Amino acid sequence: MRLKKITDTELQGIIQPCPAAAGGWESREGRPLVVDFYVPWCKPCLAMTPLLEEVAEEYAGRVDFYQVDIDKERRTAVRFRVRNVPAMAFISAEEASRLEIGSMTKAALREAVERILRLGRSER
Repeated sequence: MRLKKITDTELQGIIQPCPAAAGGWESREGRPLVVDFYVPWCKPCLAMTPLLEEVAEEYAGRVDFYQVDIDKERRTAVRFRVRNVPAMAFISAEEASRLEIGSMTKAALREAVERILRLGRSER
């Protein structure tokens, strides 16, 4: 599954500030999402893409996966306080976001996705 590349404007339509947590974000779409912040020349970022695509396929229909090129979308990098890449935001439908910096294993990526799924279920 290809990851959907989005702009800052598109991202603002998908997420909103979370009133329960200063600096946090929540999904406007009612589904958890993962936002991969990358730059095209970053080798660790490129290495993460196939893993993200595999996990996105496993969670299709339950979690949305997006990519933002922070070389082009600098406002997004500032808004999320992304200073290093790769970086991923894990955003629940009903909870604040979590930002993970650095490469992740497939198992760690799955665990982070499961965590945002559990957060959404525990609030209902």
